[in-house]
Amino acid sequence: MHLPLTFGLISALTAAMLVVRVYWQRIPRAFKTALVVFAAGVIIIFFGAYATKWRISSGRLNFAFCWALLASWEILLLLFSLLKPRWLTGIIAVVMLLPLLSASIIFPLASALGPLPATTIDLGDHILSERTPWGTGTFRTTGTDLTLYYQPAWMPFLRLSLRSARYYNGQCDADAAYAVLQPDGSHVQMVCPAASYLPADSARTITLPLYRSMFHSPIKKATSSPQ
Repeated sequence: MHLPLTFGLISALTAAMLVVRVYWQRIPRAFKTALVVFAAGVIIIFFGAYATKWRISSGRLNFAFCWALLASWEILLLLFSLLKPRWLTGIIAVVMLLPLLSASIIFPLASALGPLPATTIDLGDHILSERTPWGTGTFRTTGTDLTLYYQPAWMPFLRLSLRSARYYNGQCDADAAYAVLQPDGSHVQMVCPAASYLPADSARTITLPLYRSMFHSPIKKATSSPQ
């Protein structure tokens, strides 16, 4: 994971925003408008995607959008810091920059700079499973996210998030987690096998309903089968 490069790019982006703030009055109006439209557009798209659970199929484009979202946030803070009294809004803007250093933001940004770690499997019926590793360090601080998507044939560049589970390597063999679409087509079995360094009963298995899109039949009642 390219953490040093990620921190360097974030620092460079923040420094560029500081320069823009200092010379804001000298910047052409067209450039100011472009910045505002860009930031507002990215933020609106983000909240729209978050609310509807649709996302871009391309992992690279998703990671690029993460960087665009970061830039948009800094642009909004830049505009906020220009409000009066500037000494107060400036301090608040700096404080609101601190969450950018959290792991939940740094790791996705760092992943965009290296090979895509996700493993995608076609389960059939336009349902995909994607296993994405996360974390660094020991097995207690690492794991994988197993996410299920519906990818319509008529819109292959978009995916609808259906289900997601987070597994820790300290609980089971998270790197081997997988999903199996059930014969009824409306349920899925999510499995995390037992790890070699854990008891045999550490395996986790559960059967859940698929939260299908509006183009599918109603969902049946959930059933679970602990292992």
